[in-house]
Amino acid sequence: MADGRPHSSKQLRQYLAAPINTHHADLPLLACCFVTGIIDAGAYNAWGTFMGMQTGNTIFLALGVAGLPTNRAPLQWLRSLLAIFSFMMGSLISSALARPFGTTRRLTLSISFLLQGLSILVAAILIHIDAIPENNPDSNRVLIGIPLLAWQFGAQVAASRALGYSEIPTTVLTSVYNDLASDPKLWTWKNAKRNRRAAAAVMVLGGGICGGWLSRLRDGFGIVLWIGGATKAILGLAWLFYGEAAP
Repeated sequence: MADGRPHSSKQLRQYLAAPINTHHADLPLLACCFVTGIIDAGAYNAWGTFMGMQTGNTIFLALGVAGLPTNRAPLQWLRSLLAIFSFMMGSLISSALARPFGTTRRLTLSISFLLQGLSILVAAILIHIDAIPENNPDSNRVLIGIPLLAWQFGAQVAASRALGYSEIPTTVLTSVYNDLASDPKLWTWKNAKRNRRAAAAVMVLGGGICGGWLSRLRDGFGIVLWIGGATKAILGLAWLFYGEAAP
């Protein structure tokens, strides 16, 4: 038995360190599109800022320089700037940490997504205990929640790039709409990239609709975050069971 333990431990290490077969890795990324939709809808309704879609935040930042719009909270530009910065730090740090270990290894992907889910759940808990206000964008305490949510979307996009699915950016749809409409094989029966782009748009839209309706409820944004965090945690565990890439 003593001889068997090191052997089993070595097998486990090899299993966790193995790169996954990315053939069906688009499915978790489509789930990430849903998470983007549901959280961004809830966050914009609650705090007037996007957590994943940084194009909108860039425009909010630009308008804030001009003091517009006049009916928005005075810290709109700061919230947008913080979201952009946190998103970029999430991309930078997650990529830098994952690269030496292999960006598509089971354990690398699992840890990344589990940390993303944990970050969302921490934000949900802080809202639940009223450490962060749910629907008061004027409060400075909102600035605590934004980094917790925005950084993990940066890590999410970095993972989608590492997995090789550029047609599923998971947080932005402008390029998806363009690539979908300009695809010369748009009407071809078998077109996997077209199908993924269309599915990504549907998942973001579906998530946004769910986030919007849930936000109408009392504690709705908190519920949105519980759903988003749980989804990311499930995906983090799911990576451990993905098949191994061919040698």
